[in-house]
Amino acid sequence: MNRKICTILSGIMLFLLGCEDKKSSDIIKFGLSADYPPFEYYENGELKGFDVELGRIVAQEMGKKAEFEDMGFNAALVALNVDSIQAVISTVTSTPERRKNYDLSRCYYTESLAIVYNINEPYKTATALSKDVKVACQLGTTMEFWVKKHATDANLITMDKYPDMIEALKADQIDCVVMDTVQAKGFCAKNPGLGYSVIEQTDAEGYAIAFKKNSPLKDGANAAISKLEKNGWLAKLKAKYQL
Repeated sequence: MNRKICTILSGIMLFLLGCEDKKSSDIIKFGLSADYPPFEYYENGELKGFDVELGRIVAQEMGKKAEFEDMGFNAALVALNVDSIQAVISTVTSTPERRKNYDLSRCYYTESLAIVYNINEPYKTATALSKDVKVACQLGTTMEFWVKKHATDANLITMDKYPDMIEALKADQIDCVVMDTVQAKGFCAKNPGLGYSVIEQTDAEGYAIAFKKNSPLKDGANAAISKLEKNGWLAKLKAKYQL
């Protein structure tokens, strides 16, 4: 009798595990850092943005459902390597170094870099970022690599969240922030005392979705992005967010 009960219970457990595996395979969990409008941000407690909409439609094209976990940008890439999430869609710039460590999709957006500053003290070129200038950027991003390469004498300060950098800039705790131009434009529009200057195109190809090495999801994501480019959906999304 006990053996029969054990057999039945084992069968139920295997069935439930099978259902759980199927449920998991139907979902792509994206990591992101929701502090970067218009790509990922909160509005009235709801997660919104270009990358959020793109993640949902890419997952849909792959026959899956998108879920999102908000975490720091650097933490998202770490989580990817330990299988806590399946992808990162958070303005991940495709660089040769990143391509060594992750599988990256085809690029869906290309951006330039800008310096944000108090309008009374503009910093308009990389050469203006001397050793006395406190330059902030997000940890683990292309902006950090750019500052280290092009402004070697600057006093580099890395932070996790761009809103914190903007507040530090307004409080004169730092001198400027390096970020993507579209974010610079948005932050300056909301903060009249700030200005920005475009410094150059990034030393990279653009934004991509990041996967763990040898991920089976990459090809499906590439096919989805290619389709969205050809049918005009991606262009409409860019227009919606004024990109």
